Amino acid sequence: MPSLVTLRLPIPWTVLGFPANPLLGATTMLDGDDPAWAWDGKAPDLDIPTCELIRGDTVSGWVTDHVVLLVPDIEEATESLKAVGLEARLAMEVKGRPTAFFRAGPLLEVIESPVRGPSLYGVALATDDALEVVALRWRGLGFDVTDPTPAIQPGRRIMSVRGLNAALAVMSRDRSVLA
Repeated sequence: MPSLVTLRLPIPWTVLGFPANPLLGATTMLDGDDPAWAWDGKAPDLDIPTCELIRGDTVSGWVTDHVVLLVPDIEEATESLKAVGLEARLAMEVKGRPTAFFRAGPLLEVIESPVRGPSLYGVALATDDALEVVALRWRGLGFDVTDPTPAIQPGRRIMSVRGLNAALAVMSRDRSVLA
């Protein structure tokens, strides 16, 4: 089964305190203006640009929780993902939009949205650090960070970094996965 191993988004990882190419769980993050991805195995045919497969520097206590992909047609995207061996683990409406979730290393959250073509929208990380501490640290660096709030997933919390050129959220770890 293919796995998403590299993700390039216009997010200033080093300014946020990470190494240049942080390895967060099993996915390396790259900073770049043109969102792209690299797969270990066959990539789904979704017209998302590919980037070089890079092995980054491990960052303890941080993982890639999920990657958000916007698509014009959820059924077509689901078929493209199925063609490479990825099955939807859950399909539901999230905030009124059809959404499907696929395990691709990190979770791939595919949301039907009025876009011209599929696009990498952003990423949610998970950390062992207290979200309040991360929020204060990043606010001190000049970032617009929301206060942590309850996430959709029971028992988890989430915060967002606003004003970036890609969506970035940070969540508390899912303790059920760690147990």
